[in-house]
Amino acid sequence: MSVDLRFVLTGAKRVVDSRPFYVQMMVTDDCNLRCAYCDEYSAGAPLPPLAELKSRIDRLDDLGALVYDLLGGEPLLHPGAAELVGHVKSKRGGSNLCTIITNGFLLTRQVIRDLNAAGLDFMQISVDSVAPTSASQKSLKTVLPRLRLLAEEAKFTVEVQTVLCESTVDSYGEFRSALGDLPFSFGFSVQHGPGGRIAIQGEKYLSLLKRYGVFEGVNFYGRHIEEMLRGDFSRPWKCLAGFKFLYVNAAGEAQWCGQQRAQKLPLATLTPAALKANDRHKPCEPGCSLGCVRLVSHTLGQPIRTFGASVRLMLAAALPKRKKP
Repeated sequence: MSVDLRFVLTGAKRVVDSRPFYVQMMVTDDCNLRCAYCDEYSAGAPLPPLAELKSRIDRLDDLGALVYDLLGGEPLLHPGAAELVGHVKSKRGGSNLCTIITNGFLLTRQVIRDLNAAGLDFMQISVDSVAPTSASQKSLKTVLPRLRLLAEEAKFTVEVQTVLCESTVDSYGEFRSALGDLPFSFGFSVQHGPGGRIAIQGEKYLSLLKRYGVFEGVNFYGRHIEEMLRGDFSRPWKCLAGFKFLYVNAAGEAQWCGQQRAQKLPLATLTPAALKANDRHKPCEPGCSLGCVRLVSHTLGQPIRTFGASVRLMLAAALPKRKKP
């Protein structure tokens, strides 16, 4: 079990120490799709060697990371993706969490079984709409057979994640209804522009937020999104990127996040003291809609206020995957 007493106690230490808790690690910059709102890929980019990616996981574990997102580009383009999951889960006796974030186009029955065997905890699969749009090819029309494969085979928890933008908002209700028979959780991220600043506003987005929430366990963050969708960026908060949250690019450099690329340090040179130097307010905080960064920053930065949400997330991770009725 990934979320055990050791995980909980070590996670509690991360509230007060100078070590990272959550890491997003790029498996490759390459992607098989070309979504209009995305700038976190480089078509045709070479795949980092598997041995190098494993050494980065070794280093991140030495620093103290407990939660890993493997992402791209499209991480399943790397033939060693399942082996990387297994390498993460070999650390700390498996008392950690590993997620793959994928568009799902490359999923097969064998890929899912390989990820099961490797011990994957979560898969976040990005699906935006019922049919392809000018902004995104990630639609039910193309991915639904793979989602049904996941429902049949996956031993890990699956979350369907949608990027809310002008081309997806009007069909989101239809989209959710079409997936009502699948044993998945659902969430959405809010489209951002350069630097991570929220790129959408308006009542139609607010109505979806009120109806569905952000995603299970962390709806305390929904209040912040609601304000930003109204154009109010005044709520103070401290971004813990570069400190408790790390983003490791395909070159092996640690950035604040996927959108703030000016601050880069080779992963091999990072120390707790270097991480602690990023425990400060950052100029990009007002209007930031990067959900993973906000989640970690609020959860670890305000542990008493977010305690209930943290418990719900840990319970969801500890419970076995729901089966289709």
